[in-house]
Amino acid sequence: MKNLINKIKGKDNIAIFILFFLISLGISLNISLEANDEIWNFQNIYKMYNGFKIYEEINVIITPLFFWLAEGIFKIFGANLFVFRISHCFIMAILFLFTYKILKKLNVPKTLSVLTILIIALNEFFLLIRTCFNYNNIALLFFIIGVYYLINEKTRKNVYIQSVITFLILLTKQNMGVYYLLGNIIYLSISKNNVKEKIKENLKYISVILLGGIAFILYLIMDNNLYNFVNYALGGILEFANENLNFDFSSIVFLIGIALINIGVSVVFLKKNLFSSKEKENIKILLVFSLMLSIACYPIFNWTHIIIGTYLMIINIVYMIYTLFQDFKNSIQNILKIVNGIIIMIMIIFSAYNMCMWVNTITDDGYPYSWEEPFFGGIIGEEEYEKNERVSNYIEENNKNVIVFSNRAALYMVPLNRNNGDFDLPFKGNLGIKGEQGLIEKVKEMENTQFLIYKEENANIYQETVLVKEYIKNTKKCVGEIEGFEIYE
Repeated sequence: MKNLINKIKGKDNIAIFILFFLISLGISLNISLEANDEIWNFQNIYKMYNGFKIYEEINVIITPLFFWLAEGIFKIFGANLFVFRISHCFIMAILFLFTYKILKKLNVPKTLSVLTILIIALNEFFLLIRTCFNYNNIALLFFIIGVYYLINEKTRKNVYIQSVITFLILLTKQNMGVYYLLGNIIYLSISKNNVKEKIKENLKYISVILLGGIAFILYLIMDNNLYNFVNYALGGILEFANENLNFDFSSIVFLIGIALINIGVSVVFLKKNLFSSKEKENIKILLVFSLMLSIACYPIFNWTHIIIGTYLMIINIVYMIYTLFQDFKNSIQNILKIVNGIIIMIMIIFSAYNMCMWVNTITDDGYPYSWEEPFFGGIIGEEEYEKNERVSNYIEENNKNVIVFSNRAALYMVPLNRNNGDFDLPFKGNLGIKGEQGLIEKVKEMENTQFLIYKEENANIYQETVLVKEYIKNTKKCVGEIEGFEIYE
């Protein structure tokens, strides 16, 4: 009987994984090729795949685990956008699977667990899925796995499991790793009554992380890359936080509303004798880590970061509501099944439609990319492709070094397999310890170089360094134009 139950549970997990992989597939593949986070991350990994060194030759400001992982995937399966996006679908499927496992561990019924995941996936119309393969989603996945084991495991080994997961998050995205570390320290401190035991558990937890950190630093030293890592991953933190602060009003309202509900209901429920000690312990875990995860929204308060920041808050609210009203669970099971069925059907149809559109596009005789090209799998209009080709040909045929000083640089430099370091992503906070002034000094030292600067100001994004751009315009001569770019030398 026990084996049969385990098999059924296993089938549930497989079904959840396959369902959300298929839903993610059409949504992730049928996306236009544009200058955005996906292409900027892809550019850095493609550079690594072609032999350029992270931090030394590429201005990556995040700890390296995601980039190592993606580079390894490229070496095994091929280096193109199709592989990049399929990898993202796997991550999404695993993320939603562990979300389901957390909810099931909290004894939330299957129907409500699935509905919770559907709500998260649908938030701002599949935004989490449409963000594509990146370090934020990998760090969130580790965050969710860590919380799952914290709820699931009550053995002495758990503190070491949490140490390993914390180190993985730190290696994936440093700020989220710090938030997860603080969450564990807070939780260990409030879950232990004895002061000596609190200190002992925290020391065990931190000691493993320190050992991992020392090993990582030694690796950087042996690789002659410690200074470069510090320069980019740590040196630009303050500039990034101060210069890139950005608000989306509707997302801020959503964050504040969810946070107030999460904190208010949790505090009331923990004070009242409404729940068992086990249920209160689960609420403590979810409250602490949901608050830590919400800090990840800073400094860019857009919907993408808000969805990540409120991920655990939604789980905690669903858990508390269910636990309070679980006596009524049988009466709404059939309703939830119908609602889930309708939502899943709509999502599958939407994904299938996008999948068909994508297949029709890439199998068309006019599709410009082959498997061997990095942008294979991306969707691009004929006119836009021809514009990009004209710029790429101009760069390739020029006897001068041509730098596209724009967030669009990857669209030209990736196919040409060129690397201009900081100039390929000239964003505030991505320029190391010396920041914008350091990049200006590099411009001063350059000879036999042309800079392409996009004319349409509204096409630029707030992260781009205006200071350096204006320096180029004021000290260089405009010698022509090409496809919306002014040419300076």
